[in-house]
Order: sequence, then structure tokens, then C-alpha cells
Amino acid sequence: MKFILLKITLYLFFALTVKGQSIFWNSLESSFKLNLITHRLILIGDAGEPAKDIKEPVLVALEKYASFNPDSTLIVFLGDNIYPNGLPNENESGREEYERRLKEQIDAIVNSNAYGVFIPGNHDWKRGSEGGWERIKNQANFILNYGYNKVIFSPSNGCPGPTVFDFSDNIRLIVLDTQWWFQDKDERPGKLDKLCEQWSDETILTALDSILQSSINMQVVIAAHHPLKTYGPHGGYFGWKDHIFPLRNLNDALWIPLPIIGSLYPLVRGSGVSNQDLPNSEYQKLKNDLESILSKYSGIVYASGHEHVLQILDGNHENIYVVSGSGIWGHVEESLSEGDDTIFSGQHEGFIVLDFISNGKMELKAIKVTDERGNSQQVFSMWLN
Repeated sequence: MKFILLKITLYLFFALTVKGQSIFWNSLESSFKLNLITHRLILIGDAGEPAKDIKEPVLVALEKYASFNPDSTLIVFLGDNIYPNGLPNENESGREEYERRLKEQIDAIVNSNAYGVFIPGNHDWKRGSEGGWERIKNQANFILNYGYNKVIFSPSNGCPGPTVFDFSDNIRLIVLDTQWWFQDKDERPGKLDKLCEQWSDETILTALDSILQSSINMQVVIAAHHPLKTYGPHGGYFGWKDHIFPLRNLNDALWIPLPIIGSLYPLVRGSGVSNQDLPNSEYQKLKNDLESILSKYSGIVYASGHEHVLQILDGNHENIYVVSGSGIWGHVEESLSEGDDTIFSGQHEGFIVLDFISNGKMELKAIKVTDERGNSQQVFSMWLN
């Protein structure tokens, strides 16, 4: 009997020791890995209509990730910061609600004590319509006067960029306002104000090329609103619901079946009728213009929003394309396909995190928000040199 008890005691001791070692080493490995992170870049897009009755779950999760090491963390809001038409003038209807939508995002930065950059999207530009530049200036001024000196709006004055932020000695963020390509030339700031009159599509590309040439030995992230690839509706990819229930694209509650007739919607959008969709000729010009420069370099991360999903795609010439446009709980595209160049895709609320490691590598992570309390989990990770 004593022998049996001794065996059981030894077994329990061994099991607990091994388990304890496992817990210890996993904890040590996790701690060691975190200690190696020198800088963190968080990419979140299309967060311009945060929840009103509860604290926006995606922003709750964002705060947690940004609070890890806030002095070395930069949050980039990738456009469409205020749905549906940017920030109106102070005397216009709805101004208070649109301010709230922007405040929620700024406060996520403030509460984490991290740094933040807001990039404009097509909705911030009043969807490209007349008066869009005024809405851009309103948003920029509101952020400037908010009283938190760690957050900025860029590019400034409605100019297209590129604007450069050196996050460290070897990490460079380049910011572009891609809506510039889609603005009516008479509505571009250069026509309305001399601040941007030197800019054209050609001068933007020349400047971008020059910056990338000077960044050969740096880790480079280009941040903009419009993706260069996507397998959602903005890329011309639609699911069966779009064909049968097309009215849901106007209102989620309109479950009215319109077979055959309903297929006209994805067919029309897939033909490129909107310049906010990749098949459109203006959008193709943006894509071709930027890729003509990116094809000269490798190892660049091009980050965008616009499509309400999370995607990581192989770009041309060993570059990586990130789509992070699901910054609102319950605001995710129902249609998402994959291509040969898809590395990861998910119809998840959340954001993308880029951790820069002391050995010179980058870890690219997809973070999914799992519930309305703002809990989250990492659903994908990959290493970049």
C-alpha cells in the first residue's frame, strides 16, 4: 500500500512539475517575446460610426492593444473616420453627432496614451461631392483643437501627400490621401487654395519614389484608404445574398428576394460604375500609378481600409498588402472571396497589428473582436523580414 501511495505521489509530483515547467516556459516565452517588441503599429479603418448606446467594442479592444507600450505605439485610422459625409460646419444639422463619432476614436488614443494619425477616406471627403474639402478641413481642425498633442490629421490641408513619419531610426510610415485621385480636378485643394497647387498625380508619384529610394534600409509602411487589391464588393466580388437580396445593400433589414433582377446590382457594380470600386477606370489608374512605383522595391507593407473585412495579400514584387476596414462592431461585409495571392482573409470586426521586433523582423497579426464587451483574439500571425 505504501508503495502504491509512493508511486501516486511521485507521479503527481512529476506531472505537476512538468505542467509547471510548461506553464513557466510558455509564460517566459511570451514575456520574452513581448520584451523584444520595440514598436507597435495598429492599423484600423472605417471606424466612423461607433456604437452609440454602448462603448464601441472594436475601440475597447484597440485601447487594450495600444496600452501595452503606449510611448512606442502608433494607431493609424485608415480613413472613413466620419460616416457618411465627413464633419459638417458647426452651424449645420447633426454636427454634435458627427463630432461624437470622431471623439470616440480620438478618446481610444487618449485613453491608451499612445500616438495616433487620422487619414482621410472618401466619406470624409463627402464622398467626392462639392464641399468635400471644407469637410476635410473641419475634421483636421477638430483634431488639432482637441487638446491631445499625440494625435494628428494627415496629410494636412486636403493635400495628397506623401507625408513621412519616422517612427524610429529605422521604421518609416508614409501617408497618402488616395481620394485625391478621385476628386474632380476643380474640387481639388490646389484649384481652390495655393497650399496644394504644386501637386498633381505625377508629382505625388515622383515624391513617393524619392522617399522610397531614401528608405532602402528602413522598414516601410505606406498607409492610405483605398486598397490596391481586395476580394470583397469593392473588388467586384459578390456572394449569393447580393444576387437574391440586393436591397440589403441599402438597408440590412430589407430581406426582399429579387432573383434574376437582383443580379443586376453586382453586375453593374462589377462593371466599374463607381470610382470607389477597383474595376472602375479611375481606380485602375490609382492602382497602376502606385504599383508602378512599388514594383521598384520590396518588403513594403501597403495598408488600407475601405473594404469592411480583414485581408492580408501578396502584393507585387514581394510587398504585402493589408486591408483593415472593419473598425465598427456589426459593420462587416457579408461577401468575401479569396485569390491565389490571399494569405489571410476574415469577415471579422477588428484590426491589424504590426509589431516591430528588436532583431529587425516584423510580426503581422490579425485581431478579431469576439463580443460586444470588446474581448478579442489573435486569429492570424506571420513574420516579415
